[in-house]
Amino acid sequence: MNTAINKIKSFISDKDTLTLWLNNLFVLYAFFLPISGSIKAKVFIVILLLFIIRGNIKRYIKEALSNNVIRAFVYLFVIYLLGLLWSDDLKEGLRWVKSIKYGLYLIVFYSFIDGRYIKKVLTAFILGMLLSEIISYCMLFGILPWELIIGHIHFYATQAPGDASPFLNHIHYGVALSLVVVLLIYQIYFRNKNLIFKLLMSLFIISASTNIFVTGGRTGYLSFLVLLSALAIFYLKRWAIIGLIVISFLLSIAYMNSPMMQSRVNQTIHSVDNIIQNHPDFNTSIGIRAGLYYYGWQAVKHDLVLGLGTGDSMHAIYNQSPPTWKGRLEPHEHNQFFSILMKLGIVGVLFFLNIYYQIFKYKQDDKELRFIMLFTTLAVTIGVLTTQFNLRFFMPLWVVMLTITLISKDRKTIIQNIDDKKNLFRIIVLGLIFSIFNLYSKSL
Repeated sequence: MNTAINKIKSFISDKDTLTLWLNNLFVLYAFFLPISGSIKAKVFIVILLLFIIRGNIKRYIKEALSNNVIRAFVYLFVIYLLGLLWSDDLKEGLRWVKSIKYGLYLIVFYSFIDGRYIKKVLTAFILGMLLSEIISYCMLFGILPWELIIGHIHFYATQAPGDASPFLNHIHYGVALSLVVVLLIYQIYFRNKNLIFKLLMSLFIISASTNIFVTGGRTGYLSFLVLLSALAIFYLKRWAIIGLIVISFLLSIAYMNSPMMQSRVNQTIHSVDNIIQNHPDFNTSIGIRAGLYYYGWQAVKHDLVLGLGTGDSMHAIYNQSPPTWKGRLEPHEHNQFFSILMKLGIVGVLFFLNIYYQIFKYKQDDKELRFIMLFTTLAVTIGVLTTQFNLRFFMPLWVVMLTITLISKDRKTIIQNIDDKKNLFRIIVLGLIFSIFNLYSKSL
């Protein structure tokens, strides 16, 4: 007993070992990011606990806040808090504040991330997406059901049969897959890798690209087009035209061979036609979004400077909308930019845009890290044009990728030598422990 207590005391007092374990846990956090929100949350609780135990909190916070990008996220959180002052519904307002709190995680992650863990974190996220993709294809081929429940444990469920997005909302899933595709293309095209690696990555790119178009997320189709077009225009240079032609060809093939994509694109065209007619139809997926923007603008146009308050935007839209449309009211505005305008006005939008300004002017000399930073930001931006941070994927994704790109690969927060094999074993064991605990908690 005394031996165990002494080991715990030794572990707690060894700040370097704590930092090592914080990095291992962050790898796990990145892996579960596209798989399980509940496990991801539990991992962060342990990270936060070790962050506090490690001590020197004031110094780490001060160091993090010296970074302009991190400070920009803090400012956005603060303006959301201040918006409660002119909000009537404080409970709803606090719910929206919680959706922005993930930006503050940058302070914690930045304090311990070691440059030697950059590739580990990135690889963990890609492997998490690969696992999701494997399950997605297993559903499509009838190997696994569209919803998996064993006893009282709910493993996953798709939004609808035929829409093979196992763990994430199909909007999130499509955007995440598109991001993975461009990250892997960068590795193949711009990094010196061996032939076997390039072949394996090429297969993953093909399977991930195909997976985007057999799911029902139209935002995924858009993100695939925009991200690959940006890659062609800004990185392929003299091959840009050929790249754009190839992208157009691939999209044509995808449309002709994917009933799901055909259905979703045709629905979009039909919905837009209904919206622009003399008597707009707001009873479709696109129509509901158009209605939110229309009635939202009517509600906020007289309070454009500071908005309606953090918790009052949806109430205002509800009050503006006609009785025949109220039954279809959504829980959020389906657009992060418009949501901020509604809640916090032009002032809030400027605070949000400041994050982009700080990212684009950030000095990151490593071309690969700069690429990851910019393309993740672009992917998240496309995503939040049709959904919001309250669904708890895009903000954590942004934060994870910024954490590994705001530092240099030479940064060392861990003094001791890193044994990759031993730490991989530790991460796998930790992952199993968190998974078992999460299943047990679900079964209660």
